[in-house]
Amino acid sequence: MQIRKFWLSISAAGLVLVAFGAQAADVDKTVAQKNGWADYAKQLNERVTRVNTACGSSISANYDKSTYTEFDPIKDRTQSACQQGVEGLAAVCSTDAGKSAVKALKNASCRFSTSGTGVAVQGGMLIINIDPQKSSIAGKQPGSYTWSSALKEVL
Repeated sequence: MQIRKFWLSISAAGLVLVAFGAQAADVDKTVAQKNGWADYAKQLNERVTRVNTACGSSISANYDKSTYTEFDPIKDRTQSACQQGVEGLAAVCSTDAGKSAVKALKNASCRFSTSGTGVAVQGGMLIINIDPQKSSIAGKQPGSYTWSSALKEVL
């Protein structure tokens, strides 16, 4: 009976450790990190303003910090892919159908990914997944995608 209790307590402790390990790291605690995120947000908002002007839309955009396991504003370069993904919406607006699709979006959320770079839509949210190890933009079909072609496929 004692051995069983011992193993159960070890198993429970292991589950607690796994649960804590799965959480995102604190990526907004140092001055450098806070300044980095602020700079990223400013640059992203400049792209959003251009898209909203070109498309007649009113979307907003953000970085989903909870998806980042770590963040070093000196080394991290996911902001460029995020900005390009958002800016690709302006190219989609070159047609009436594209404008309607972009106007239906409420928000764009850039997320750190380890399963590829690409886009998806959930409700009125455009999700831009950015995988620094797999920078090629993936779509529904095999082959090479641009941000605008991937966006046109999901909108």
